[in-house]
Amino acid sequence: MVPKGRYLDADFLALEYEHLFPNVWQMACREEELAQAGSYYDYTIGRQSILVVRQGDGSIRAMHNSCPHRGMKIIGGAGRVDEFRCRFHGWRYAIDGVNTFQYMEEEFTERPTECNNLRSVHVDTWGGWVFVHMGDDPEPLLEWLDPIPTLLAPFNLEGMRYAWRKSTIVPSNWKTLVDAFIEGWHSTGTHPQMLRLDEGDPPSARPATVDEFAFGAWTPTLMYRNHSRFIYTQRPFTGKVDPVRAERVGRPEYHAALIAYEKNHIGSMATERDVRAAESLIGSDFEGPMFLAYLAACKRLAHDEGVEGYPDMSAEEYSAGNGDWHVTPTMVFLAEQSCLLGYRMRPNGDDPDSCIWDVWSLEHFRSDEIPETKWESYPTWRDHDWGQLITQDLKNLGDIQQGMHSIGFTGLWLNQKQEGSIINHHRIADRFLFGVDHGEPPPFEP
Repeated sequence: MVPKGRYLDADFLALEYEHLFPNVWQMACREEELAQAGSYYDYTIGRQSILVVRQGDGSIRAMHNSCPHRGMKIIGGAGRVDEFRCRFHGWRYAIDGVNTFQYMEEEFTERPTECNNLRSVHVDTWGGWVFVHMGDDPEPLLEWLDPIPTLLAPFNLEGMRYAWRKSTIVPSNWKTLVDAFIEGWHSTGTHPQMLRLDEGDPPSARPATVDEFAFGAWTPTLMYRNHSRFIYTQRPFTGKVDPVRAERVGRPEYHAALIAYEKNHIGSMATERDVRAAESLIGSDFEGPMFLAYLAACKRLAHDEGVEGYPDMSAEEYSAGNGDWHVTPTMVFLAEQSCLLGYRMRPNGDDPDSCIWDVWSLEHFRSDEIPETKWESYPTWRDHDWGQLITQDLKNLGDIQQGMHSIGFTGLWLNQKQEGSIINHHRIADRFLFGVDHGEPPPFEP
Protein backbone atom coordinates (compact mmCIF):
# COMPACT_ATOMS: atom_id res chain seq x y z
CA MET A 1 0.00 0.00 0.00
CA VAL A 2 1.28 3.49 -0.88
CA PRO A 3 0.77 5.99 1.97
CA LYS A 4 -1.63 8.76 0.99
CA GLY A 5 0.59 11.35 2.67
CA ARG A 6 2.90 11.16 -0.33
CA TYR A 7 0.14 12.95 -2.25
CA LEU A 8 -1.25 15.24 0.44
CA ASP A 9 1.46 16.49 2.79
CA ALA A 10 3.27 19.77 2.19
CA ASP A 11 6.26 18.31 4.06
CA PHE A 12 6.50 15.48 1.54
CA LEU A 13 6.39 17.96 -1.33
CA ALA A 14 9.22 19.84 0.36
CA LEU A 15 11.23 16.59 0.41
CA GLU A 16 10.64 16.19 -3.33
CA TYR A 17 11.83 19.73 -3.99
CA GLU A 18 14.96 19.19 -1.90
CA HIS A 19 15.97 15.64 -2.79
CA LEU A 20 14.15 14.43 -5.91
CA PHE A 21 13.92 17.17 -8.52
CA PRO A 22 17.50 18.50 -8.16
CA ASN A 23 18.91 14.98 -8.62
CA VAL A 24 17.14 13.62 -11.70
CA TRP A 25 17.14 14.48 -15.38
CA GLN A 26 14.07 16.49 -16.35
CA MET A 27 12.70 17.40 -19.76
CA ALA A 28 12.86 21.19 -20.15
CA CYS A 29 11.71 21.85 -23.74
CA ARG A 30 11.95 20.71 -27.35
CA GLU A 31 14.98 21.60 -29.43
CA GLU A 32 12.70 23.28 -31.96
CA GLU A 33 11.83 25.84 -29.27
CA LEU A 34 15.47 26.97 -29.44
CA ALA A 35 15.51 27.71 -33.15
CA GLN A 36 18.47 30.11 -33.38
CA ALA A 37 21.36 31.55 -31.39
CA GLY A 38 20.03 33.43 -28.38
CA SER A 39 16.73 31.52 -28.27
CA TYR A 40 15.97 30.69 -24.66
CA TYR A 41 13.40 28.77 -22.61
CA ASP A 42 12.86 29.29 -18.87
CA TYR A 43 12.16 25.89 -17.30
CA THR A 44 10.75 26.12 -13.77
CA ILE A 45 10.21 23.44 -11.16
CA GLY A 46 9.06 24.79 -7.81
CA ARG A 47 11.36 27.65 -6.83
CA GLN A 48 14.07 26.58 -9.29
CA SER A 49 14.33 28.36 -12.64
CA ILE A 50 16.71 27.21 -15.35
CA LEU A 51 17.57 29.04 -18.57
CA VAL A 52 18.10 26.78 -21.57
CA VAL A 53 19.81 28.71 -24.36
CA ARG A 54 20.88 28.00 -27.94
CA GLN A 55 24.49 29.07 -28.51
CA GLY A 56 26.10 30.59 -31.57
CA ASP A 57 27.73 27.30 -32.54
CA GLY A 58 24.40 25.46 -32.38
CA SER A 59 25.05 23.83 -29.01
CA ILE A 60 22.75 24.25 -26.00
CA ARG A 61 23.68 25.53 -22.56
CA ALA A 62 21.64 25.56 -19.37
CA MET A 63 22.13 27.93 -16.43
CA HIS A 64 20.48 28.81 -13.16
CA ASN A 65 18.23 31.80 -13.82
CA SER A 66 19.62 33.85 -10.95
CA CYS A 67 21.96 36.84 -10.98
CA PRO A 68 25.00 36.05 -8.79
CA HIS A 69 24.93 39.60 -7.39
CA ARG A 70 21.61 39.69 -5.48
CA GLY A 71 19.74 36.66 -6.82
CA MET A 72 17.46 38.52 -9.22
CA LYS A 73 15.71 36.27 -11.72
CA ILE A 74 17.13 37.31 -15.07
CA ILE A 75 14.27 36.60 -17.44
CA GLY A 76 11.14 34.45 -17.78
CA GLY A 77 9.12 32.75 -20.46
CA ALA A 78 10.70 32.05 -23.81
CA GLY A 79 12.06 34.15 -26.64
CA ARG A 80 15.30 35.33 -28.18
CA VAL A 81 17.93 37.80 -26.93
CA ASP A 82 21.41 38.99 -27.90
CA GLU A 83 22.38 39.13 -24.22
CA PHE A 84 20.83 38.76 -20.79
CA ARG A 85 20.42 41.81 -18.55
CA CYS A 86 19.59 41.95 -14.86
CA ARG A 87 16.90 44.61 -14.38
CA PHE A 88 18.02 45.32 -10.80
CA HIS A 89 21.53 46.78 -11.24
CA GLY A 90 22.06 46.38 -14.96
CA TRP A 91 24.61 43.56 -14.94
CA ARG A 92 24.91 41.88 -18.33
CA TYR A 93 25.62 38.36 -19.47
CA ALA A 94 26.43 36.82 -22.83
CA ILE A 95 24.14 34.03 -24.02
CA ASP A 96 26.65 31.53 -22.59
CA GLY A 97 26.19 33.09 -19.12
CA VAL A 98 29.54 34.86 -18.95
CA ASN A 99 29.36 38.20 -17.14
CA THR A 100 30.18 41.03 -19.59
CA PHE A 101 29.33 44.09 -17.50
CA GLN A 102 29.51 44.65 -13.75
CA TYR A 103 28.71 48.20 -12.70
CA MET A 104 31.47 49.72 -10.48
CA GLU A 105 33.38 46.47 -10.34
CA GLU A 106 36.21 48.17 -8.43
CA GLU A 107 34.00 48.67 -5.36
CA PHE A 108 33.56 44.92 -4.79
CA THR A 109 35.90 42.65 -2.89
CA GLU A 110 37.84 40.36 -5.21
CA ARG A 111 36.67 36.85 -6.02
CA PRO A 112 37.27 34.45 -8.93
CA THR A 113 35.89 35.86 -12.19
CA GLU A 114 33.80 32.77 -12.87
CA CYS A 115 31.80 33.46 -9.69
CA ASN A 116 30.20 36.42 -11.49
CA ASN A 117 28.89 34.22 -14.33
CA LEU A 118 25.53 32.51 -14.39
CA ARG A 119 25.99 29.09 -12.80
CA SER A 120 25.87 26.20 -15.25
CA VAL A 121 23.39 23.32 -15.16
CA HIS A 122 24.00 19.97 -16.85
CA VAL A 123 22.17 19.69 -20.17
CA ASP A 124 21.81 17.02 -22.85
CA THR A 125 19.38 16.05 -25.59
CA TRP A 126 17.53 12.97 -26.75
CA GLY A 127 14.62 12.42 -29.11
CA GLY A 128 14.36 16.12 -29.90
CA TRP A 129 13.95 17.04 -26.22
CA VAL A 130 16.32 19.05 -24.05
CA PHE A 131 16.93 17.61 -20.58
CA VAL A 132 18.51 19.38 -17.58
CA HIS A 133 20.01 18.11 -14.32
CA MET A 134 20.81 20.37 -11.35
CA GLY A 135 23.08 17.86 -9.56
CA ASP A 136 26.87 17.97 -9.42
CA ASP A 137 27.79 14.73 -11.17
CA PRO A 138 24.79 13.09 -12.84
CA GLU A 139 24.91 9.82 -14.71
CA PRO A 140 24.83 10.36 -18.48
CA LEU A 141 21.38 11.11 -19.83
CA LEU A 142 21.26 8.05 -22.10
CA GLU A 143 22.10 5.81 -19.14
CA TRP A 144 19.35 7.42 -17.06
CA LEU A 145 16.86 6.92 -19.90
CA ASP A 146 17.87 3.31 -20.65
CA PRO A 147 16.27 1.37 -22.37
CA ILE A 148 14.10 4.10 -23.90
CA PRO A 149 16.62 5.49 -26.43
CA THR A 150 17.26 2.03 -27.89
CA LEU A 151 13.63 0.95 -28.06
CA LEU A 152 12.36 4.28 -29.42
CA ALA A 153 15.20 4.90 -31.90
CA PRO A 154 13.19 3.53 -34.88
CA PHE A 155 10.41 6.07 -34.21
CA ASN A 156 12.65 9.04 -35.13
CA LEU A 157 11.15 11.21 -32.38
CA GLU A 158 13.70 13.94 -33.07
CA GLY A 159 12.16 14.30 -36.53
CA MET A 160 8.71 15.10 -35.11
CA ARG A 161 7.41 18.65 -34.63
CA TYR A 162 4.67 20.21 -32.52
CA ALA A 163 1.13 19.91 -33.85
CA TRP A 164 -0.15 21.75 -30.76
CA ARG A 165 0.89 22.44 -27.14
CA LYS A 166 -1.12 23.56 -24.13
CA SER A 167 -0.69 24.20 -20.42
CA THR A 168 -3.12 24.51 -17.51
CA ILE A 169 -3.54 24.15 -13.74
CA VAL A 170 -5.15 20.98 -12.35
CA PRO A 171 -6.51 20.70 -8.75
CA SER A 172 -4.50 17.63 -7.79
CA ASN A 173 -1.06 16.60 -6.65
CA TRP A 174 1.37 16.28 -9.54
CA LYS A 175 1.68 12.54 -8.88
CA THR A 176 -2.09 12.11 -8.89
CA LEU A 177 -2.00 13.49 -12.42
CA VAL A 178 0.97 11.30 -13.39
CA ASP A 179 -0.81 8.22 -12.04
CA ALA A 180 -3.89 8.96 -14.13
CA PHE A 181 -1.86 8.68 -17.33
CA ILE A 182 0.53 5.80 -16.61
CA GLU A 183 -2.02 3.02 -16.27
CA GLY A 184 -4.63 1.96 -18.78
CA TRP A 185 -6.70 -0.12 -16.39
CA HIS A 186 -9.06 2.82 -15.76
CA SER A 187 -10.13 2.97 -19.39
CA THR A 188 -13.30 0.87 -19.11
CA GLY A 189 -14.51 2.79 -16.07
CA THR A 190 -13.54 6.28 -17.22
CA HIS A 191 -13.75 5.96 -21.02
CA PRO A 192 -16.58 3.47 -21.70
CA GLN A 193 -17.11 4.91 -25.17
CA MET A 194 -13.92 3.13 -26.25
CA LEU A 195 -15.90 -0.13 -25.99
CA ARG A 196 -18.50 1.12 -28.47
CA LEU A 197 -16.62 2.56 -31.41
CA ASP A 198 -19.00 0.83 -33.81
CA GLU A 199 -21.92 2.88 -32.46
CA GLY A 200 -21.04 5.97 -34.48
CA ASP A 201 -19.18 9.21 -33.82
CA PRO A 202 -19.08 9.94 -30.99
CA PRO A 203 -19.97 6.63 -29.35
CA SER A 204 -22.00 6.67 -26.16
CA ALA A 205 -20.16 7.37 -22.91
CA ARG A 206 -22.86 5.80 -20.73
CA PRO A 207 -21.29 3.79 -17.86
CA ALA A 208 -20.09 0.35 -18.84
CA THR A 209 -22.20 -2.57 -17.76
CA VAL A 210 -20.62 -5.35 -15.73
CA ASP A 211 -20.66 -7.57 -18.81
CA GLU A 212 -18.89 -4.91 -20.91
CA PHE A 213 -15.89 -4.90 -18.58
CA ALA A 214 -14.94 -8.26 -20.09
CA PHE A 215 -14.14 -6.40 -23.32
CA GLY A 216 -11.88 -3.82 -21.65
CA ALA A 217 -8.24 -3.61 -22.65
CA TRP A 218 -5.56 -5.43 -20.66
CA THR A 219 -2.63 -3.08 -20.00
CA PRO A 220 0.12 -4.64 -17.89
CA THR A 221 3.21 -2.71 -16.82
CA LEU A 222 6.81 -3.32 -17.85
CA MET A 223 9.07 -1.88 -15.15
CA TYR A 224 12.64 -0.68 -15.60
CA ARG A 225 15.13 0.71 -13.10
CA ASN A 226 14.30 4.36 -13.80
CA HIS A 227 11.11 4.20 -15.86
CA SER A 228 8.09 2.11 -16.82
CA ARG A 229 5.51 1.65 -19.54
CA PHE A 230 2.22 -0.09 -19.99
CA ILE A 231 1.28 -1.94 -23.14
CA TYR A 232 -1.94 -3.11 -24.74
CA THR A 233 -1.80 -6.87 -25.10
CA GLN A 234 -3.77 -10.10 -24.90
CA ARG A 235 -5.03 -11.27 -21.53
CA PRO A 236 -3.18 -14.33 -20.15
CA PHE A 237 -6.29 -16.49 -20.32
CA THR A 238 -8.79 -17.66 -22.86
CA GLY A 239 -12.51 -17.61 -22.43
CA LYS A 240 -15.74 -17.10 -24.25
CA VAL A 241 -15.09 -13.40 -24.71
CA ASP A 242 -11.66 -13.73 -26.34
CA PRO A 243 -12.76 -14.80 -29.83
CA VAL A 244 -15.43 -12.10 -29.83
CA ARG A 245 -12.91 -9.43 -28.83
CA ALA A 246 -10.37 -10.61 -31.38
CA GLU A 247 -12.94 -10.62 -34.17
CA ARG A 248 -14.12 -7.12 -33.34
CA VAL A 249 -10.74 -5.38 -33.07
CA GLY A 250 -9.61 -7.20 -36.22
CA ARG A 251 -12.35 -5.65 -38.37
CA PRO A 252 -11.02 -2.78 -40.56
CA GLU A 253 -14.15 -0.69 -40.01
CA TYR A 254 -13.81 -0.98 -36.22
CA HIS A 255 -10.13 -0.03 -36.36
CA ALA A 256 -10.91 2.89 -38.68
CA ALA A 257 -13.44 4.13 -36.12
CA LEU A 258 -10.76 3.97 -33.41
CA ILE A 259 -8.26 5.94 -35.47
CA ALA A 260 -10.88 8.55 -36.38
CA TYR A 261 -11.88 8.85 -32.70
CA GLU A 262 -8.27 9.45 -31.64
CA LYS A 263 -7.79 12.11 -34.29
CA ASN A 264 -11.14 13.85 -33.77
CA HIS A 265 -11.57 13.60 -29.99
CA ILE A 266 -8.00 13.51 -28.66
CA GLY A 267 -6.21 15.44 -31.38
CA SER A 268 -3.30 13.02 -31.22
CA MET A 269 -2.40 9.31 -31.31
CA ALA A 270 -3.39 9.42 -35.00
CA THR A 271 -2.95 11.88 -37.84
CA GLU A 272 -5.20 12.83 -40.72
CA ARG A 273 -3.09 10.53 -42.94
CA ASP A 274 -3.59 7.70 -40.48
CA VAL A 275 -7.36 8.14 -40.72
CA ARG A 276 -7.18 7.85 -44.50
CA ALA A 277 -4.88 4.84 -44.22
CA ALA A 278 -7.28 3.04 -41.88
CA GLU A 279 -10.28 3.83 -44.06
CA SER A 280 -8.46 2.51 -47.13
CA LEU A 281 -8.50 -1.00 -45.65
CA ILE A 282 -12.29 -1.18 -45.39
CA GLY A 283 -13.52 -3.53 -48.10
CA SER A 284 -10.03 -4.11 -49.46
CA ASP A 285 -8.06 -7.34 -49.75
CA PHE A 286 -4.92 -7.44 -47.64
CA GLU A 287 -2.69 -10.21 -46.43
CA GLY A 288 -1.84 -10.98 -42.84
CA PRO A 289 -3.11 -9.27 -39.66
CA MET A 290 -5.17 -6.14 -40.17
CA PHE A 291 -3.02 -4.01 -37.86
CA LEU A 292 0.15 -4.76 -39.82
CA ALA A 293 -1.69 -3.84 -43.01
CA TYR A 294 -2.67 -0.57 -41.33
CA LEU A 295 0.92 0.29 -40.33
CA ALA A 296 2.05 -0.44 -43.87
CA ALA A 297 -0.71 1.76 -45.31
CA CYS A 298 0.27 4.64 -43.00
CA LYS A 299 3.89 4.39 -44.11
CA ARG A 300 2.96 4.15 -47.78
CA LEU A 301 0.78 7.27 -47.62
CA ALA A 302 3.43 9.25 -45.73
CA HIS A 303 6.12 8.32 -48.25
CA ASP A 304 3.84 9.03 -51.23
CA GLU A 305 3.03 12.47 -49.83
CA GLY A 306 6.63 13.45 -49.16
CA VAL A 307 6.95 13.14 -45.38
CA GLU A 308 10.71 13.13 -44.80
CA GLY A 309 12.10 11.04 -41.97
CA TYR A 310 8.96 8.95 -41.57
CA PRO A 311 9.89 5.78 -39.61
CA ASP A 312 10.74 2.73 -41.67
CA MET A 313 10.45 0.23 -38.84
CA SER A 314 9.53 -3.42 -38.62
CA ALA A 315 6.50 -4.69 -36.75
CA GLU A 316 8.85 -6.03 -34.08
CA GLU A 317 10.48 -2.62 -33.65
CA TYR A 318 7.07 -0.98 -33.41
CA SER A 319 5.92 -3.40 -30.70
CA ALA A 320 9.17 -2.96 -28.73
CA GLY A 321 8.74 0.81 -28.44
CA ASN A 322 5.01 1.40 -28.66
CA GLY A 323 3.15 1.97 -25.41
CA ASP A 324 2.65 4.48 -22.63
CA TRP A 325 6.05 5.52 -21.25
CA HIS A 326 6.65 7.17 -17.88
CA VAL A 327 9.98 9.00 -17.99
CA THR A 328 10.50 9.48 -14.26
CA PRO A 329 9.54 11.73 -12.66
CA THR A 330 7.45 14.26 -14.60
CA MET A 331 7.16 13.14 -18.24
CA VAL A 332 4.72 10.73 -19.90
CA PHE A 333 4.28 10.00 -23.58
CA LEU A 334 2.49 7.59 -25.89
CA ALA A 335 4.44 6.93 -29.08
CA GLU A 336 3.02 5.92 -32.45
CA GLN A 337 4.90 5.71 -35.72
CA SER A 338 3.16 8.85 -37.05
CA CYS A 339 2.82 10.94 -33.91
CA LEU A 340 3.19 11.20 -30.16
CA LEU A 341 0.98 12.43 -27.31
CA GLY A 342 3.01 13.84 -24.42
CA TYR A 343 2.42 15.14 -20.91
CA ARG A 344 4.48 16.86 -18.23
CA MET A 345 3.27 17.21 -14.64
CA ARG A 346 4.94 19.59 -12.14
CA PRO A 347 4.02 20.81 -8.65
CA ASN A 348 2.35 24.21 -8.55
CA GLY A 349 4.32 26.09 -5.91
CA ASP A 350 4.04 24.74 -2.38
CA ASP A 351 0.45 23.50 -2.71
CA PRO A 352 0.37 19.68 -2.73
CA ASP A 353 -3.22 19.83 -4.03
CA SER A 354 -2.36 21.70 -7.25
CA CYS A 355 -0.12 21.08 -10.24
CA ILE A 356 0.91 22.42 -13.64
CA TRP A 357 0.03 20.25 -16.61
CA ASP A 358 1.65 20.61 -20.01
CA VAL A 359 0.25 18.51 -22.85
CA TRP A 360 1.28 18.40 -26.49
CA SER A 361 1.11 16.44 -29.71
CA LEU A 362 4.03 15.81 -32.06
CA GLU A 363 3.81 14.57 -35.65
CA HIS A 364 5.94 13.64 -38.60
CA PHE A 365 5.09 16.42 -41.04
CA ARG A 366 5.99 17.18 -44.60
CA SER A 367 8.44 20.11 -44.43
CA ASP A 368 5.98 22.57 -45.98
CA GLU A 369 3.09 21.66 -43.66
CA ILE A 370 4.73 22.09 -40.22
CA PRO A 371 2.36 24.38 -38.30
CA GLU A 372 3.40 27.48 -36.38
CA THR A 373 2.55 26.72 -32.77
CA LYS A 374 2.91 28.41 -29.42
CA TRP A 375 2.10 27.44 -25.85
CA GLU A 376 -1.58 27.99 -25.13
CA SER A 377 -2.08 28.67 -21.42
CA TYR A 378 -5.37 28.23 -19.53
CA PRO A 379 -5.77 29.36 -15.87
CA THR A 380 -7.87 26.28 -15.11
CA TRP A 381 -8.49 23.16 -17.14
CA ARG A 382 -12.20 24.03 -17.44
CA ASP A 383 -11.28 27.08 -19.54
CA HIS A 384 -10.65 24.92 -22.60
CA ASP A 385 -12.23 22.08 -24.57
CA TRP A 386 -9.77 19.20 -24.33
CA GLY A 387 -11.91 16.72 -26.23
CA GLN A 388 -14.06 13.97 -24.78
CA LEU A 389 -11.41 11.51 -23.59
CA ILE A 390 -8.98 13.91 -21.89
CA THR A 391 -11.88 15.81 -20.34
CA GLN A 392 -13.08 12.57 -18.74
CA ASP A 393 -9.65 12.16 -17.10
CA LEU A 394 -9.54 15.76 -15.93
CA LYS A 395 -13.00 15.51 -14.37
CA ASN A 396 -11.71 12.66 -12.19
CA LEU A 397 -8.64 14.37 -10.80
CA GLY A 398 -10.12 16.90 -8.37
CA ASP A 399 -12.36 14.23 -6.90
CA ILE A 400 -9.45 11.78 -6.58
CA GLN A 401 -7.40 14.38 -4.73
CA GLN A 402 -10.31 15.33 -2.48
CA GLY A 403 -11.16 11.70 -1.82
CA MET A 404 -7.63 10.93 -0.69
CA HIS A 405 -8.06 13.51 2.09
CA SER A 406 -10.92 11.44 3.52
CA ILE A 407 -10.20 9.89 6.92
CA GLY A 408 -11.88 6.78 5.50
CA PHE A 409 -9.11 6.38 2.90
CA THR A 410 -5.87 4.88 4.21
CA GLY A 411 -3.67 4.60 1.13
CA LEU A 412 -3.37 3.39 -2.46
CA TRP A 413 -4.06 -0.35 -2.82
CA LEU A 414 -2.81 -1.09 -6.30
CA ASN A 415 -3.31 -3.68 -9.01
CA GLN A 416 0.05 -5.45 -9.13
CA LYS A 417 -0.11 -6.10 -12.88
CA GLN A 418 -1.76 -3.06 -14.38
CA GLU A 419 -0.81 -0.34 -11.88
CA GLY A 420 2.79 -1.44 -11.49
CA SER A 421 3.93 1.80 -13.10
CA ILE A 422 2.65 3.67 -10.03
CA ILE A 423 4.40 1.27 -7.70
CA ASN A 424 7.61 1.65 -9.68
CA HIS A 425 7.41 5.43 -9.60
CA HIS A 426 7.50 5.38 -5.79
CA ARG A 427 10.26 2.75 -5.76
CA ILE A 428 12.41 5.02 -7.92
CA ALA A 429 11.63 8.13 -5.86
CA ASP A 430 12.66 6.35 -2.65
CA ARG A 431 16.27 6.22 -3.90
CA PHE A 432 16.42 10.01 -3.91
CA LEU A 433 14.06 10.86 -1.07
CA PHE A 434 15.25 8.35 1.53
CA GLY A 435 18.36 6.66 0.12
CA VAL A 436 16.47 3.36 -0.11
CA ASP A 437 17.28 1.26 -3.19
CA HIS A 438 14.69 -1.46 -3.75
CA GLY A 439 16.87 -3.10 -6.39
CA GLU A 440 15.85 -4.08 -9.88
CA PRO A 441 12.09 -4.21 -10.42
CA PRO A 442 10.54 -7.63 -10.89
CA PRO A 443 10.49 -8.95 -14.48
CA PHE A 444 7.31 -8.79 -16.50
CA GLU A 445 5.22 -11.92 -16.11
CA PRO A 446 1.85 -12.10 -17.95
